[in-house]
Amino acid sequence: MPTAKKLPSGNWRARAVIKNIDGTRSFKSFTAADKKEAEFMALEYENAHNLDNTPDITLEAAARRYIESKRNVTSPSTIRGYQAIIRSYVPELLPRHLKSITQEDIQISINSMAKKYSPKTCRNVHGFISAVLGAYRPDFTLHTTLPQKIRHDIYVPDVDEIKHILKLAKGTINEIPIFLAAECGLRASEISALRTENVKSDKIIIKEALVLGDDGEEHLKAPKSWSGYRSIPISEMACEKLLSAAENGRVCPRKAVNICNNWDKFRKKHSIDERLNFHALRHHYASKCILLGIPQKYIAELMGHSSTDMIEKVYQHIFPSAMDEYGNLLRQQMDDLED
Repeated sequence: MPTAKKLPSGNWRARAVIKNIDGTRSFKSFTAADKKEAEFMALEYENAHNLDNTPDITLEAAARRYIESKRNVTSPSTIRGYQAIIRSYVPELLPRHLKSITQEDIQISINSMAKKYSPKTCRNVHGFISAVLGAYRPDFTLHTTLPQKIRHDIYVPDVDEIKHILKLAKGTINEIPIFLAAECGLRASEISALRTENVKSDKIIIKEALVLGDDGEEHLKAPKSWSGYRSIPISEMACEKLLSAAENGRVCPRKAVNICNNWDKFRKKHSIDERLNFHALRHHYASKCILLGIPQKYIAELMGHSSTDMIEKVYQHIFPSAMDEYGNLLRQQMDDLED
């Protein structure tokens, strides 16, 4: 209920709050000589305008409207992910009208999805549905029970393995992408967008990425957050290596998807562990920083993360060879106790 406040003039002012169908709020003030009168005017306005304003459209129509409302302010790859959800998931919910969808309907759909898809996929789909409903049914708050997350073992190639891989890749189209991922921590989209003007004698400047949009075309975009803008230290030798391989001002003139596909072919050809996907090369860089004793805050900055959460949850592991070394130290300490 609106609460009036007394003004310097002696009058009272109350503010009505209106919930819009796009999830935003608008306000209207009412002034009167009496406090109760101002509050009554504001309340009456709220009651008149906060009636059920959920649009009479299906969830699919609302989802597409939501996507269009975010198109110019959201990453093309994120838009592509939204489109994929509409194409591939919750077919039983999409034809339903927004007003008729209940919490039970959402829970049943997620339960069904959990039988076929990973917890991460279920959570992504639910997150999108929640965002759509939040925009067009702002008073409908979901309390869905989601499948528990699964902790996956992360494969981290050690220094010797990376040296071997770089030796195999020398002189091939895979050499530069592998080097940039494993030794500089770049994402495939950042490698694809890297231009020679951003390669200096002592650093690489990251300020853009090339991502695939829902139209099938590549789009140059800024990093997801301010933390994505960063400088990666490199040696003069590395600088020369990168610039000598450049074509038409691009260090690696290939799409991010092609970089990953080329890696998969290379990995299979040389019988490299299938757990070692292209992104795992980036794990190598993060873990190397940890072993060098670099503080997590700076590792997060080098990796382009906005906080240390990802370092603690994903990258807080060490090379298998380092684990063996630590194991030997512990064994030795046990034996020393017997002396």
